[in-house]
Amino acid sequence: MSSAHKSLIGKWALKKWFTVHAPPVFKCVEVGEVPADAPEKLLNRTIEVSLFELTRDLSHIPIKLRFQIYRVEGEHAYTRFKLQELTRDYVKSLVRRGSSKIVTIHDIATPDGAKMRIQVLAITAYRCNTSHKRAIRAITRERLDYYSNHLNFDNYILALVFGAIAQDVLIHAKKIYPLRKVEVLKVKVLDYPEHLKKAEVVEKPIVETVQQ
Repeated sequence: MSSAHKSLIGKWALKKWFTVHAPPVFKCVEVGEVPADAPEKLLNRTIEVSLFELTRDLSHIPIKLRFQIYRVEGEHAYTRFKLQELTRDYVKSLVRRGSSKIVTIHDIATPDGAKMRIQVLAITAYRCNTSHKRAIRAITRERLDYYSNHLNFDNYILALVFGAIAQDVLIHAKKIYPLRKVEVLKVKVLDYPEHLKKAEVVEKPIVETVQQ
């Protein structure tokens, strides 16, 4: 065995495995295990899963989620929501000949200090003109802002990921022009609420044995 091979085996022998948990808004479901030779090296590392892996709902397979480790406690790594995105194949399957694809990109801020950039995709039933597209983008931004004024970070994420906001946009925007589908195409966190900003390793408290 070469010295390089021995060195590699030695490095892996020093690593520990940490259980990674989804954010509390996704019920802290275990989403995998990651190795590290020091817990602080896990901080800010990201892990990608599909929403299906959390819910076992087949309709959630096209929804990709990215979580970021921000807290390590013992052998457990806890994450915060970082990004949501639809798979390319699913997006392609939505677009049909004779329809229009309208993408709205909008930044929002929640009352608890989070900032996010959101992309919403609207698919019309028939091809529409520029004025219709402009009006649909305007109502999409208005609905995104409405929810950002009423929901905190966690609840806004739930409303985005599970489709409540997309459904609301569909209801309002189809008054302007017939729509076939509205989906949240992508969500990216730009800034976190204060309680999620700090990345840290929390040491387990030492339990002292009291002599009787």
